[in-house]
Amino acid sequence: MLVSSCAFYVLLSVQPALASDRPDVENAVILIYHNVSDTTPPVTSVSPDTFRRHMQYLEDNGYTVWPLYKTLVYLAGGRKVPPKTVVITFDDAYRSVYTEAYPVLREKRWPFTVFVTTKYINDERGHYMSWDQLREIERAGAQIGNHTVSHPYMIRHRKGENRFRWQDRMTEEIEAAQEKLTDEGLKPIRVLAYPYGEFSRPLQDLVAGLGYYAMGQQSGAVSRQSDFQALPRFPITTGYDSLDDFALKVAAKNLPVQVLAPEDGVLDASTDIPELTLQLHSGPYDKAGFACYASGQGKIQLEWLNQSKTVVAVRANEALPPGRSKYNCTAPSKSDANVYYWFSFLWMKPESNGQWYLE
Repeated sequence: MLVSSCAFYVLLSVQPALASDRPDVENAVILIYHNVSDTTPPVTSVSPDTFRRHMQYLEDNGYTVWPLYKTLVYLAGGRKVPPKTVVITFDDAYRSVYTEAYPVLREKRWPFTVFVTTKYINDERGHYMSWDQLREIERAGAQIGNHTVSHPYMIRHRKGENRFRWQDRMTEEIEAAQEKLTDEGLKPIRVLAYPYGEFSRPLQDLVAGLGYYAMGQQSGAVSRQSDFQALPRFPITTGYDSLDDFALKVAAKNLPVQVLAPEDGVLDASTDIPELTLQLHSGPYDKAGFACYASGQGKIQLEWLNQSKTVVAVRANEALPPGRSKYNCTAPSKSDANVYYWFSFLWMKPESNGQWYLE
């Protein structure tokens, strides 16, 4: 389906309705994998056997696997997607996706999306796919997405770089990658996967202006109420890839909340325990079971700010370390056992000296 740039902008600039306006709103779960291998770092990998078990679980339990772009267009436009819709994505275009995951998905005739960092393919690094392999999987039904030219930390400004130069550099990272994908005979969708899952409000605004949907790596389901320049995906990695964990993730629903503060999750070095203020909207979840958790800390503090318990301040129990941390908030379904409504907020904190962390 071809959509003009103008039509893209209209889709991207539609303000999501509150959940109370659409209590029956549809949801989709987007999964993110990186490597499918026994020999790569566990933090970015699942084994081929685990991947096959995940895909078989989807098939055995009546899940519908849809293409990413179609799913986002439907949800952004307020159209229904099938019940139990799941989208499969891979970041970085590792070679193992071609050798291990692609045969499984091809056999099931399921769509999937690979987000490509074009410099990695140009450099012909042995552990990434080739242009020929990318063209092959696209012909077989895969979609190719944008993961920038060089996989930068997009929220960071270089020394002496003002806002306008940063905007120009980020625009070049995105648009040059899209052009390269097209020049290689591919038909890239206008969806950006933020490197490292990091994003900020200025970056989201820039991406929206360029006419892209965009997604991070924070957990949760997607619905019409989602921010379509900060879409959640469930990361699937070793240690968080048991069938029980997988079943919980693919059954998740979008928790209908509005972030009142802060504007985004980029912190300064002096902020130890950031506060997240949420407004909860009505939905088929049990508010009495609402709880939030911080990375590495378990359940954290809630302070209800009004008598109706619709506005809540969320704070960690201890100082967040430098790096990326999340507040994950969930509430159980009123009607479906083992189904949770889910919202995740990403924090990014520099080192104590103000310098950004290295990885």
